[in-house]
Amino acid sequence: MRKLLVIVLALLVGTVYGQESKVPAQVKAKFNSLYPHAEKVKWDVEKPNYEVNFEADDTETSLLFDAKGTIVEIETALEEDDMPKVIEKSVETNFKGWELKEGAKIVRNGKTTYEAELEKGEKKMDAIFTPDGKLVKKNTNVEKDEENGKSEKGEKAEKGEKNEKD
Repeated sequence: MRKLLVIVLALLVGTVYGQESKVPAQVKAKFNSLYPHAEKVKWDVEKPNYEVNFEADDTETSLLFDAKGTIVEIETALEEDDMPKVIEKSVETNFKGWELKEGAKIVRNGKTTYEAELEKGEKKMDAIFTPDGKLVKKNTNVEKDEENGKSEKGEKAEKGEKNEKD
């Protein structure tokens, strides 16, 4: 049993190290220059981009870089009190009976959207809104990854008129 645990831990460490070692030096340098005091830094490869999840000033943030070190997307976790009221109202209107559990502000290609992670009993859903509260996309089959708290998107995605996140 102990030998199995050591093997599993070695594989996990190797996977994390393997992901980080694939990140180009200029991408890491750009990140380190922007966030020299970041904590809990974790890199992932999202071909063709590189994602880094971290905490800075008690805020969870995720950056998506291209291979040259240019930021493609910034996702900042929002406390419930920090979610714009127009988004909260849109959630109440469009998702009666659903509870807003977490939120995030997403800036991609100069456009801002807000993500609301919703729950209703055992069901989970992500909804994306424009800054004025218009629903642009919802993922109705979302499962929570208990190990890192990150949502895993299911296959059922419904889009509004325009999808500004993708």
